[in-house]
Amino acid sequence: MTYGVTGTLVPDATCNYHYVGMHEGKQAYRRLDGAYHIYWIEISARWYISVLLGDPGAAWWDRLDPNPAGLYGPQGTATGNATVIVGEHP
Repeated sequence: MTYGVTGTLVPDATCNYHYVGMHEGKQAYRRLDGAYHIYWIEISARWYISVLLGDPGAAWWDRLDPNPAGLYGPQGTATGNATVIVGEHP
């Protein structure tokens, strides 16, 4: 499965993400250049987009929903809303 991340984001986490394995019981995805990840954290019941797999760090986006596709809000020092779509980034 491939997901695309779109939006006017700072830092820029847009691009295509591909499956890299499991994290906390759900599939995890990595951006093609390896700079960002989409992953689930069970204790918070949220999806995250951040630099490190499993660690939101200082700038991240999150989504309170069991489905990874949809709108993610900015957290920490991140700005802009991220939209995760099924398929390739346009």
